[in-house]
Amino acid sequence: MGQTRPNEVVTESARSYRTTNVAPSGLVTIFNNIGGKYPQGVYWCCTGYDIIGPAQGEQWMATAFTPSANHTVTRIEVAVGYLLGTNGVVLSLNDDNNGVPGKALKSWNALGLPSFGCCALVVKSDGSGIPIRAGKQYWVVLSTNSHESDTVAVWNLNDTDQVDFVTAATYTNKQWSAFQMSPGLAFAVKGSN
Repeated sequence: MGQTRPNEVVTESARSYRTTNVAPSGLVTIFNNIGGKYPQGVYWCCTGYDIIGPAQGEQWMATAFTPSANHTVTRIEVAVGYLLGTNGVVLSLNDDNNGVPGKALKSWNALGLPSFGCCALVVKSDGSGIPIRAGKQYWVVLSTNSHESDTVAVWNLNDTDQVDFVTAATYTNKQWSAFQMSPGLAFAVKGSN
């Protein structure tokens, strides 16, 4: 598969990703820190946090967001790229559990990730939608499953806000630990009112 070009959409049965400047019609942006003005740099190309399966040391990552209104999530976009091992991760939308990721509300396998760099996104959708409430913290999580024990992938950092700290969490040693980071991990959550 060749390199994804701006405005090109690539979809296949087992995987899906696209560039950020193809706007899905009719969706409300619930959260978005992925740039759109500069299609050759919609997130930091070469910097991020590792997503690692247990055979390589195990580290998962999560980032929090709090909607300002009640919504139904139908689409999540993440800037994640493949480095080595099995080419796949698990993307999930999770409840909050006392300031760290809790139970998954919805999970998707994301296989055939684009190579780490810039600027394709992994995009997953849920036609029926996942209801979320205003003022409640939720998490977007990238992890691995038993089929991805040797995965090493990277979740890119955003380049739209390099000043404000955001809440993130890392899963190591069988537990989640929250921390503040700047810039944050690049992702978007979209849906309906």
